[in-house]
Amino acid sequence: MQRNVMPSEVKALLKVRKRLGPVGLLCLTMLIFATACGPSAQTVEPGNGASAEAAPDFALTLFGTETRQAGETLRLSDLAGKPVVLNFWFPSCPPCVAEMPEFERVYQSHKADGVEFVGVQLVGIDTAEDGQNFVNEVGVTYALGPDEDDIIMKYQVNGFPMTVFIDQEQNIVRKWQGILDEEKLEEILAEIVH
Repeated sequence: MQRNVMPSEVKALLKVRKRLGPVGLLCLTMLIFATACGPSAQTVEPGNGASAEAAPDFALTLFGTETRQAGETLRLSDLAGKPVVLNFWFPSCPPCVAEMPEFERVYQSHKADGVEFVGVQLVGIDTAEDGQNFVNEVGVTYALGPDEDDIIMKYQVNGFPMTVFIDQEQNIVRKWQGILDEEKLEEILAEIVH
């Protein structure tokens, strides 16, 4: 049975990381892979159907890409009126790495429709520099950056990858834990893009 790491556990593990050394870091990495970076997928509908959950605002300092300036700040509130696909990832998570080229393809096919893709990197297991290097290698062009604003905590991410779908009114309409392929991304986007 797979156990997900809760946000408070992730934060505690990251604080401890600095004191572990190489062997401890290896053990920590293995623990995270075993518990948080699983291949299973689930969809989580917000609330109990009574009302939509407002997406918490955040500030994300972006990596440099073909279309983004390194150090530029992106806020969710700046994207009001646009659907947003918010993906939580880190470079040493195999499912995160596997889905990123598919996210890029779907982003390219929907950016003219005003759909925004934003990637938030967990920092601690990998550094922000590792994230920038990965983005350069893969050739991702949508907005990505390291989590320096406790975004992972605000969105209660309990496993990686996790994708949150936000509508034009900045409400969370769907969460998906686990890997997403191009077909499933297109299916979910069809539900939220008006």
